Amino acid sequence: MNTIQLYIEESLDSVKINTLKNHLIDIEYVNDVEVSSNSPHYFLIEFEEHHGLPMKILEAIKEEGYHPDIYSG
Repeated sequence: MNTIQLYIEESLDSVKINTLKNHLIDIEYVNDVEVSSNSPHYFLIEFEEHHGLPMKILEAIKEEGYHPDIYSG
């Protein structure tokens, strides 16, 4: 398993967080999405190794209108 931590610039309420989590978990090879309870800007995404997947995750978030940055990988 691979994991990346993303920072989402925009403020997210619980509805937006759940919508984004569901959108991300629907991506093939993504296994889990967790959000920090202390800071809803941080998403931890666990995925199976697959060529180009981190970029696909970023693109999916951008499609929802958010501005993500990879915090760690």
